[in-house]
Amino acid sequence: MKVVIIGGGIAGLTMGAFLQRLDADVVVCEKMAELGDKGHAFLIHGDALSILRELRMGSRVSLPGTTVNYFSQRRPGGEEIRKEALSSWHCMRRCELTGFLHTLLKPLTVVQGRAFSHFIRERGKIVAAAFANGEVEYGNIFIGADGANSKVREAIFGPIDLSPVAVKEIVGSSRSKKLARRYAHMFVKIQEASRGLAFGMIPTDDQEAVWFMQYDPRIADTVSDEPGDIRDFCYDMLRDFPAVVKEVLTSADPGKTYVWNTKDFDLLPSFHRENVVLLGDAAHLTLPFTSAGTTNAIIGAKTLSLFLEKAKDPEAAFRDYYRVRSSVVGEHIRLGRKLREDFLFPGGVEKLPMPFLSPEWNTGPRMQLPSRERHFLIRGHKNPSN
Repeated sequence: MKVVIIGGGIAGLTMGAFLQRLDADVVVCEKMAELGDKGHAFLIHGDALSILRELRMGSRVSLPGTTVNYFSQRRPGGEEIRKEALSSWHCMRRCELTGFLHTLLKPLTVVQGRAFSHFIRERGKIVAAAFANGEVEYGNIFIGADGANSKVREAIFGPIDLSPVAVKEIVGSSRSKKLARRYAHMFVKIQEASRGLAFGMIPTDDQEAVWFMQYDPRIADTVSDEPGDIRDFCYDMLRDFPAVVKEVLTSADPGKTYVWNTKDFDLLPSFHRENVVLLGDAAHLTLPFTSAGTTNAIIGAKTLSLFLEKAKDPEAAFRDYYRVRSSVVGEHIRLGRKLREDFLFPGGVEKLPMPFLSPEWNTGPRMQLPSRERHFLIRGHKNPSN
């Protein structure tokens, strides 16, 4: 069985690593010509970390990331309105995680510079993926892991309606030993009480922190993508925030700061069509308030690989994969939208909603996996039917 994975991000690389453990012939096709560092860092839940540790078994490469032990929620005046201990969250740089996943793959598995163009059919069946550079890759199964604006998803399902942009984020990184050590292992979020404006930061190590400014573009918006203009916009929007915010912005690298237009889409009726299946943000996109995207991509890859291993045919594996994951990610989509509304219309409440899924995110009455499937996904059993 040859599997062609389209998209060399977290979802695609994780899927490739699992499939190679099953001795599948795997090719990962990535549109970028070289590895980049866009995306900076993200929060990842302990469930996904357990899966990465499973993949790491036998490897000498260390798993990246740092624990996030506390969440501190504050007002611009400096008062702390909530501090909670966290037990299941880590922060990882995106480039470090992709680098780690690359080490788990056989040499030459990832082919870069391949932007997906279309599928090739023979006798009514999809047999190959064609790329914008003229290259073609034949296979038996095709996995679309090419992100929120997935061309693979469009090829099999047609265009979908992405939600309007109601919240924007400006994301960056700041190098300051003083700040990183002062706020080590802590996620700090400072949010206004009466409108949608917030600033957050999380140290990634003892020298650097990632930061973001979430804002309602109806308040104001930047009309320029120039780094200097984005920096000035942040300074202006956050002028009434504590001095630490200015410290972070002053030590930030403007060239690595970017604007993120947050979107999602409704749960798809299926994650596959014929011998093509979607994974990660291509299959299900949630708003960033849940911090669930990376965790869902990793758990999704584990789920799909397990069902492909045990199923009699790929079609059955794809149906089981959707059955297990759709209820979970569907709940995350709904939760992300609720958190967005709470952010846009905070109403001055003293205890704002957590800006990510709680540590019990996978054990709630509506969000849990069936107990048997959750057990083998998290604990690493190879076959759920045993």
